[in-house]
Amino acid sequence: MDKLLIRRLTKQDYEGVSRVDILTQKQYLREKWEKLSPTEKERHLVSRKSEFNINVNSQYCFVASLDNTIIGFILAHEIQPFSGNIYIRYIGINPKYQGRGVGLLLYSELIKKAKKNKIKKISALINLDNPKSIKLHQKSGFILKDRKEAVLELN
Repeated sequence: MDKLLIRRLTKQDYEGVSRVDILTQKQYLREKWEKLSPTEKERHLVSRKSEFNINVNSQYCFVASLDNTIIGFILAHEIQPFSGNIYIRYIGINPKYQGRGVGLLLYSELIKKAKKNKIKKISALINLDNPKSIKLHQKSGFILKDRKEAVLELN
């Protein structure tokens, strides 16, 4: 994946992020996804258009792009009013590219930015029935607490 680029999320990334979001929801929910109404599907998505600018304005949201096509993204925000802590809302990788290091590269960029900004802690909730997510967080240096929260302490 020579042409893989990790960069900050922009307004123009909405369609690409939305496509990856839908693919990951379909992968996770399987046949349940098809039974959901359009309103229920919208509620499951993290890339809702109505909230997308919040992600764009965060300095901790990134996309992974391959040949100008978004194949992954991470949405993370500094927790207010508790500055110094970042919460990862979601990381999504197109299923065709999972297990190929894209998630690690997205986390690497997030961690680099967090260290630059003197962030002390990054945390995320982990679905217990998602072993790929658990493995990714562990590879990225997170410690799993109660097998549902991943925490990375930064020095």
